[in-house]
Amino acid sequence: MTFVRDNRDYDTNIRKIVLNQYICEKYKRMEYNDFEKALSKPRIGRFLIAAKQDKEKALRLYRQNIELSKTLFGLLSVFEVTIRNYIDKHYRVKFADSEWLKNQCGQGGMFSHPSFIKYGFEPRTKILTTIAKLGNKYTHDRLVAELSFGFWNYMFAPIQFLVGGQSLHKIYENRPKGTNQKLIFNQLDEIRSLRNRIAHHEPLIFNSKDQISTGQTEKTYGIILNHTEWLGFEPLKLYHKLDNMNELINMLTAEK
Repeated sequence: MTFVRDNRDYDTNIRKIVLNQYICEKYKRMEYNDFEKALSKPRIGRFLIAAKQDKEKALRLYRQNIELSKTLFGLLSVFEVTIRNYIDKHYRVKFADSEWLKNQCGQGGMFSHPSFIKYGFEPRTKILTTIAKLGNKYTHDRLVAELSFGFWNYMFAPIQFLVGGQSLHKIYENRPKGTNQKLIFNQLDEIRSLRNRIAHHEPLIFNSKDQISTGQTEKTYGIILNHTEWLGFEPLKLYHKLDNMNELINMLTAEK
């Protein structure tokens, strides 16, 4: 049997290859001054300081910071859903109520406790506002998804933990001995802080002197992995093909 090549398809593919090569050559690198104009001098300036005025290195560091942020945001996306689901599951069982968030806003509920008014915390307001926002699309699961990571983080704050029955830490079935509410809250707050820094496009690769340093970022990354293990999951499996932190950290270390 003889196969006849369709020259039209062949020519089209060749044109696509040539065009892609042209685009890659033309746009593979933006000049530093244009990059500075796009991002602002103060933002890119920190990278220039860290790079000791080497403009090529400054651009490289900026891109490496973005890659680091992308990886961490992927891990945080999975972790955030996991932790809120475990908190939700805990209180569904504790209150024997599949709509515990809404119902605990009622008289005598945990979110109506006088301590919240005394200390100025308003989880009840956040819940009711979110329910109103959802309108006729409200379901408990949608409410869980709409509430922020900060809301779930603060379920381990002293008042929330107290009025919730002082048992929430038990969701961490593999927690080390002596792991208490205060430690969990503080570490979740570090994770929340990292999440906010990524959301606001802040650098993750500098110390306070604008020197290349990933120490704090690596510390928080370690907390994410620890909490994942305490919840009963293997990080390598839960974050399969999402976690290339070691590779990125090695690249940044080589830039010092």
